[in-house]
Amino acid sequence: MSKQNSSDSMQAIIMAGGRGTRLRDITGDTIPKPLVELEGKPLLDHVIENAIKNECSNIIICTGHLGHKIEEHVKNKQYNASIHISQEEQPLGTAGALHLISSQLDNEFFIIYADVYSTINLKKMFEFHKARSADATIAIHISDHPQDSTVVKVDQDGRYLDMIQKPGDDWPKYGNLTQTSLYLVKKEALDFIQENTKQDFETDVFPTMLTAKKRIYGYLTSEYTKDMGTPERYHKVIARLTSENKRQ
Repeated sequence: MSKQNSSDSMQAIIMAGGRGTRLRDITGDTIPKPLVELEGKPLLDHVIENAIKNECSNIIICTGHLGHKIEEHVKNKQYNASIHISQEEQPLGTAGALHLISSQLDNEFFIIYADVYSTINLKKMFEFHKARSADATIAIHISDHPQDSTVVKVDQDGRYLDMIQKPGDDWPKYGNLTQTSLYLVKKEALDFIQENTKQDFETDVFPTMLTAKKRIYGYLTSEYTKDMGTPERYHKVIARLTSENKRQ
């Protein structure tokens, strides 16, 4: 299942603990959302493969709902990376789960959501992050659904000025530059996360860090990334990949 990682590799924490209730028509009650099929293999494999391609050879998968099935899948695969599983006993959100693995975290690490299909170049994002001495870097892009996303305002260098949660019909006055579910954070971010408490980066951690004047930057990218949390978005990803394969 694993291979020893090199000292200069990057670390990726994959969040795979959600219940995926909006995808239940596709997954039923027996398949965890990260294992939904996409182009002949589980979405989780696409996520892991992109991380490994970008030199993340130290990977921890944080699981929750049906986590035993994710662990079984990973054990039966041969990935060119060191992969460990952390199973939460109660829902802790995308941020709260980090305290369970605090002793295993590098000084900086990626947070990757297991229900997002993405081709973002993590190495370039890491270079951007380091060049700005950022406390946290969040991949941002132009969204086709800003009304239910986190809209952001940044300065010319990409530093966060403001973030607006799910602006709804008011989104035109804020714009359509939004966060994706891909983050690169320093371990000090744990100082803003309460232990044994369900917390999320977008709604709890990053707003608090921004208020504390921490250096949060947006890495603007046009690379493909799509939240597959709803059946509509899931089918959009399938349609795109099918079209790309036909052109190859």
